[in-house]
Amino acid sequence: MTRALMLLIAAAAASSAAGASPCRDAVNAGYLVVANTVGSNNCYLQYKKDWDKFSSNSKCANLSVTAYDAATCDPILFNFYKCSLQAAKQLKPGNTFDDAAFQTIALNNQCSTDPNFAKAYPNCKSSTMKYLNFIRFCLCLYAAVP
Repeated sequence: MTRALMLLIAAAAASSAAGASPCRDAVNAGYLVVANTVGSNNCYLQYKKDWDKFSSNSKCANLSVTAYDAATCDPILFNFYKCSLQAAKQLKPGNTFDDAAFQTIALNNQCSTDPNFAKAYPNCKSSTMKYLNFIRFCLCLYAAVP
């Protein structure tokens, strides 16, 4: 969690300096909305052993598309992400991701008219959210929006 958070913060700082789109800034802020809730911190404490397992696995060490093994790593943090997304009111009943809540609560509707976001969203969601990997989801969206 720390590595991904630092990556998003560094990317956000660089994009702000370069005049990033409001949507790109919103994706970063949306990640932080979920990651910084009290509920997410409680989830981290509850699932710390899963985070330790994830962090110590070399297949999970790098969140880049080429080095990261989603089939191995995503299931490890599923319970943590489910807990965190529930705490941030980003899940529907049945534990499916709530797209509308994400757009309104996390992104503050800053991406509703961005064509790059609209184009990337379905692929980012299908490639990262089977196990609710919210960090990878946000990184995918962030990379797609200039």
